[in-house]
Amino acid sequence: MKATFFCKSHGDPFTDPSLFVRFRRKRRAFLFDAGNLSLLNVSEIYMITHLFITHMHIDHFIGFDSLLRCILKRDMPLIVYGPEGVIEAIKGKLAGYTWNLIGDYTLRIDVYEVRPEVILHSSFSASDKFREVSLPNLEASNVLLSDEGCTVNTFIFDHGIPVLGFSLKEDIHININKEFLNRKGFLPGPWLSDFKIAIRNGAAHREFIINGSKFTTEELYDLAIISRGMKITYITDIGPCEKNIKAAIMLARDSDILFIESFFSGEESKRAVKRNHLTTLSAGEIARKAMVKKIEIIHISQKYITMREKIYREVMSSFNK
Repeated sequence: MKATFFCKSHGDPFTDPSLFVRFRRKRRAFLFDAGNLSLLNVSEIYMITHLFITHMHIDHFIGFDSLLRCILKRDMPLIVYGPEGVIEAIKGKLAGYTWNLIGDYTLRIDVYEVRPEVILHSSFSASDKFREVSLPNLEASNVLLSDEGCTVNTFIFDHGIPVLGFSLKEDIHININKEFLNRKGFLPGPWLSDFKIAIRNGAAHREFIINGSKFTTEELYDLAIISRGMKITYITDIGPCEKNIKAAIMLARDSDILFIESFFSGEESKRAVKRNHLTTLSAGEIARKAMVKKIEIIHISQKYITMREKIYREVMSSFNK
């Protein structure tokens, strides 16, 4: 099965975390946290349509300015989801610059602030010098986004402050039956992407012109190999309390990849409680109980920079129990 999501984390778990997720054959990407964006090129940053912020500590939010600088002249809006306080944080970022020369720019930033009881919504437009416009609130929901065949879920964790965790799941995964394609003599092309969309939308009577002849989605159904959708989960900066652990397991359940912090060694469980971070052992436990296929370690304390292998061994030992 070809991967639907191409994931690119910074690669160094001792630097400010961020996760770039690009969609196959689409000029679309999601960014989870805006820490160190130095490994992303301009083209990749320009693809980012949605930004998911866990919380606004500097190491998770400092890259917002770099993102904004790159997309400033873009027509496509930027959609931001974050925890309590994210609207004021974005407003403050935007207020730090002078915007007298952007009246003809069309960029709009929509910010959704996820709270337990409600989701607040504000918009900032370049054409209006990024002044805040408050929009109607949304009902509280763990489902933040459901479109184009994927869903983003969230949970509010405790880090001494509210922190969001996120999972991104493809509704179904569709591969093309190449044997059927060749047998019919159909030439590959953009119509295959449209065909997949029709399958996802249940559009049985959608018509396609192939080799000069008309076919409906229903007639081409054997062309689709449908399987379980891919799922990735991103969890960082949560305290190792029982409520957080249970919620993390639920959010990460059956993930193909779990990106999770391992901030402290298992020997420092008391410090982890005090600092509201996971240990290697709790990260491995979450991954194991959530039955994830692969664990990717992010966000390790700088104090272990010469003990990378020790941290990795502890996580994998807990994961593989």
